[in-house]
Amino acid sequence: MNKGSVFVEETVNKRSRIQDAAIALFHEQGVEGTSVNEIVKRANVAKGTFYVYYKDKKELISQILTKQHGCLMNDILNRSYETAKAQHTCWKRTFIDELISYYIQHPKLLRTVQKNIASILDTKEHRNMVFTHIERMPDFLRLLQRENESEKKALNRFLMLMEIIGFVCYNAIFFEQPDSIEEILPELRETMFKMLERKE
Repeated sequence: MNKGSVFVEETVNKRSRIQDAAIALFHEQGVEGTSVNEIVKRANVAKGTFYVYYKDKKELISQILTKQHGCLMNDILNRSYETAKAQHTCWKRTFIDELISYYIQHPKLLRTVQKNIASILDTKEHRNMVFTHIERMPDFLRLLQRENESEKKALNRFLMLMEIIGFVCYNAIFFEQPDSIEEILPELRETMFKMLERKE
């Protein structure tokens, strides 16, 4: 292995260790409760190394959540597609059900996403980074697209859907607002499905 390859491998390794350490600490004590010092100590890298790869903790959070959110959406879209195909049901409906179910089963991740949603979707660049991880996004957007409608409008509807479901689930699970998640679940599912229905 030449020196260039070793350098690249070491760079990837250090960045990966920093991200893995940050994810573990975020789950253990929350994003706000985790400092850069704690991250570099857990990752076993120098503090200066952290700033080689990230401007600050906010940039690290943004990159981690962008990737995680993209991978999560990819898994849910793939799983919902396979379920819809196997059961001969509507892909849009199974996607909504899968997303809501995932948030109910993973409340810690939901809380992290909701508290940092602005970092995930704050710029077109970040949104595009999320979508690079979602293989079936073009297919799903075509499904959402209405007659004589641009792909951008279908994309906006998809983004609104994700934000609404995340926001409603977060408030229902953690604060029982407007009610418990069990109580609002049927209405949430139907409301979101109607939002995605074609209106030719």
